[in-house]
Amino acid sequence: MPDTRDRRSLWRSPVLLSAPEERAWAREVAVHAHAGQRDKAGEPYVRHCQRVADAVHGDKAKTVAFLHDILEKAPGWTAGRLLDSGFSPEVVAAVECLTRRPGETKDALTIRAAANELTLEVKRADLGDNLAQLERQGKSGAEYRRRLHLLEEVVSGADHEDAAAGLGSGDADLSEAGLARADIARRAVRGQNTDRVAKRTFVVLFGLTIVGAVYLMFLQ
Repeated sequence: MPDTRDRRSLWRSPVLLSAPEERAWAREVAVHAHAGQRDKAGEPYVRHCQRVADAVHGDKAKTVAFLHDILEKAPGWTAGRLLDSGFSPEVVAAVECLTRRPGETKDALTIRAAANELTLEVKRADLGDNLAQLERQGKSGAEYRRRLHLLEEVVSGADHEDAAAGLGSGDADLSEAGLARADIARRAVRGQNTDRVAKRTFVVLFGLTIVGAVYLMFLQ
């Protein structure tokens, strides 16, 4: 692998990287991209990325862990730039899956991250590290604990459907299991959106009822 210092100025990779090289390169890029940023404990942000990487298994997952916040928090970094920098399409797609879309809730992102094993493992480690940071500071980590529970609910639902369908062995089964998990995630997002609309409708109707009651009182 060429010395990273030889290409740091452009942050591009002229060679096809092996899995270990891609992981090492991801750490280099994360250090550069998150320079000057701090995590919830006030430490350099890359330490959060490092802890998430330490919590997952395999070079591919560790590569995604180092990059999981880069599109959302590092100015100037895009999916296209990651591809130009030498990262594989699989890694870049996983990083995009872990990045909030415009108008997307954190719950919806959590559900979407459960769609495949790679993003699921990284998201679980990410939420776990954020929770641990808050708890070390004596702060409430209820929001992260709730999203961890949400993540496991989606996984549990997908696993239940896999078992009911007799999935669980062979390459074809793994593919079908991934599709089943993605379908569970999509339905969970739709259900969440339906609940949100129902709650907003109730609030609006309740408000109109109060306004109507007050109006009638003044008429009397």
